[in-house]
Amino acid sequence: MRLNSICSRFIISASLLTLAALMPAVHAQPQAGPPKKITAHYKIHKSGILIGTVEERFSREGDTYKIVSETRTAGALRWVLNDHLVLRSEGKIGATGLVPARYEMTRERDPKKDIVSVFDFAKNRIFLTRPGGGMSENFHLPDGTLDRVSAFYQFAFVAPVSPEVSFLMNQGKDAERYLYRKVDEPTIKVGETAYSTVHYVRETKQGQANAQLWLAKDWHFMAVRMVFEDSRGLSLEQTLVDLQIE
Repeated sequence: MRLNSICSRFIISASLLTLAALMPAVHAQPQAGPPKKITAHYKIHKSGILIGTVEERFSREGDTYKIVSETRTAGALRWVLNDHLVLRSEGKIGATGLVPARYEMTRERDPKKDIVSVFDFAKNRIFLTRPGGGMSENFHLPDGTLDRVSAFYQFAFVAPVSPEVSFLMNQGKDAERYLYRKVDEPTIKVGETAYSTVHYVRETKQGQANAQLWLAKDWHFMAVRMVFEDSRGLSLEQTLVDLQIE
């Protein structure tokens, strides 16, 4: 596979993964009650080679939340494709968890692909615009739909306690149902911290992306490890480097 193909496919996949500067691991401490602030750093590997870093920042004030996820190319890939992808989500926190109101995606190297999505659950419509392309569309929005960023923080407010976890996630247009099944509960060590996790595998149909999640049971079910494989066989692994919760 040619390098430029790998580069472009990495950036496309990163936008789906909601994948930060590589930092030394510190001791995370389990927290009681809903989190007010979460900062998580991850690294992304392809076939054991570092190709990206991610910084996730979650903040809550009352019943509102904001999430910023920044993905940057790293390692040798940065010399040929220095890119910076930013995903933002904001909304409210209700009885069923996160309720997104606005989602944004910006890409440094290709602003024409930037998008802004406004979630109007009262009208059951999502309004999508592309600032760089002048396009505006709207689509049906089912109740309970999450965006690509909020989906991975939903577990902090609605714990996955059953063998199956299901949720709707918007991919820009139509919402897609995601179903994960529990496999086991391994312990994963990050630095000197041992995380007791729940391992879920996505149930897929032909042509859908495969995914595995390892969620930390005592740290608001934040992801410790994620493995993604798209329909073309591109496999990426996202692993935790540092986690801080307040």
